[in-house]
Amino acid sequence: MITADLHNHTIFSYDGSNSPEEIIENAISHGIDVIGITDHQFSIGDRIGEYFEYIQHCKIKYQSKIKVLCGLEIGTRPKPDDFLAASSEYFDYVLFESLDHAEAMDFYEFIEWQRRFRCPKGLAHTDVFRLSARYDLDVVEVLRANDIFWELNTSGNYVYYYDFLTNDKKREKIRTSGICVSVGSDTHRVEEYRFKQIRRANSLLRELGNPFFC
Repeated sequence: MITADLHNHTIFSYDGSNSPEEIIENAISHGIDVIGITDHQFSIGDRIGEYFEYIQHCKIKYQSKIKVLCGLEIGTRPKPDDFLAASSEYFDYVLFESLDHAEAMDFYEFIEWQRRFRCPKGLAHTDVFRLSARYDLDVVEVLRANDIFWELNTSGNYVYYYDFLTNDKKREKIRTSGICVSVGSDTHRVEEYRFKQIRRANSLLRELGNPFFC
């Protein structure tokens, strides 16, 4: 059984404390099978090429021990310049963060804008049920129709994850939707790595039968 963690920050992010190697080696030591590096796009800025090449180097360096994916976390408060969409084909995936935030871009605008990205796309630390209530819309179905995966963020900073663990109706909604789901620790410091939560979220997805994004 694969254990994946697809949301991690390194020193390429303004709030990351560890090198990509330290994040990856920490994942290896905890028995993670797939690790995703997803630094903030607004921190990387014009170093996007350097960032991409660095993570490609890590993929090769650790290929015998763990699968490394090169992702990118993209802000939606407001949306960034469209140059990111043009370069997205080189990444394994991108995460759009906090789309349920009061200052985030309009959901309908987002759905049109995300079409520009030519790689797998997901929503990071976003309460899709709250978003559905705000727009009086079945957001889960919209994500499924647009092939956008949803993240279970286990960092402890987002209530929606804990609600999902205990809400039978919401879990059933996700299960029957068939939407693809990822798990992310949103790690910024390896000393605070929440492996038990990562393992629990991965086990939950296996129980629900939803396809993993990894």
